[in-house]
Amino acid sequence: MNYIVFDLEFNMFFKFKEGEYANPALKSEIIQIGAVKLNEHFETIGIFDLIIKPVIYKRINPYVKKKTTINTRQVSQGTPFVQAIESFSQWLGEDSVLCSWGHDDILGLRDNCLFFGVDTISFNKYINIQQIYMNQGGLTMQPSLESAVEGLGIEKTSPFHDAFSDAFYTSEIFKKVFDLSGKSIINWEKEQIENELKIRELKAVLDQAPILCPQCSRIIEKDKEITKAKKYFAFGYCTECKLQIRHVSRIVHGGGEYCITSQNSIYKMEDFGGLEGRTN
Repeated sequence: MNYIVFDLEFNMFFKFKEGEYANPALKSEIIQIGAVKLNEHFETIGIFDLIIKPVIYKRINPYVKKKTTINTRQVSQGTPFVQAIESFSQWLGEDSVLCSWGHDDILGLRDNCLFFGVDTISFNKYINIQQIYMNQGGLTMQPSLESAVEGLGIEKTSPFHDAFSDAFYTSEIFKKVFDLSGKSIINWEKEQIENELKIRELKAVLDQAPILCPQCSRIIEKDKEITKAKKYFAFGYCTECKLQIRHVSRIVHGGGEYCITSQNSIYKMEDFGGLEGRTN
């Protein structure tokens, strides 16, 4: 079994001129893949580093350029995504486990593969190295890659926010924190599908929580409602306390499960007007 510790850099929409809009089907487009291949003895047996030529967001977002130093000229000379993923897939080999720092990169990889119709990569074996690091340190807040490198005393030999450099640092963390029992390996594709179904179920009942006045705990009538992605907002007026009330329900992830949390708060009168009605 080989471990593929990978990292991605993404470009995203930026409105350079009037008439430009984000593509809702792909919010972030991969512009660099970096990876380190480790064998079962944690020895490096391969590296992968490739700049991707974007086709949706062709100009580099100024924030992305500042963070990664990748510019538009570089990506314009890069490898097309489908060709890059074919090369990456062949490089992965058989019986490999994908590993990354947090879920963002594997989710982004899956989204880009789905968008471009690529199905050569399997997501059924995955390790979240950030979660292992958090579990071992008893952390509740997600740490940055750089803070983990510093915390483990790993030498900084190259700048962060480069896909290959970050993959290298992540592989060094992996060597120090991985549990050889294999309990950390999950079927990410199966878990992701289950999570998406759970989120869909929760979104169907997101707007059913009542508004409660935080002062007298009475249930009050909803005047306005707005539903946005994983959040639901409702507004009402408590005639008993003479207060405007704002209700917020969110779909959150904690303890390995998705659930709905709700909060009611007093809302300033001057901020209450001008709200649009319910949208879905």
